[in-house]
Amino acid sequence: MIIRFLRSMMGRNGGDNPPAVAAETTYQGYTITATPSEDPGGWRVRGQISTEQDGMVKSTTFIRADIYGSREVAAEMTLAKARRLIDEQGAGLFQSSH
Repeated sequence: MIIRFLRSMMGRNGGDNPPAVAAETTYQGYTITATPSEDPGGWRVRGQISTEQDGMVKSTTFIRADIYGSREVAAEMTLAKARRLIDEQGAGLFQSSH
């Protein structure tokens, strides 16, 4: 169970299949893809933000501790949290911390 939890926190769903897309939208030139992951307590906020920069597609995946009772609500909250990340960090989302 602990390994399953760690895999879900690291963005791996225990297999080779990518998580299912629950919702997708664009915001200020970024594409937001909501892929909530099922958790023993409900659905965890999880998503991807991508954009094209300098002719290359750049993306980042984020996972939050927030858990909701339905996949649909988790997807809505994923989109909202992604918009906030974009507002706060913009292109900085894709800068390496190394």
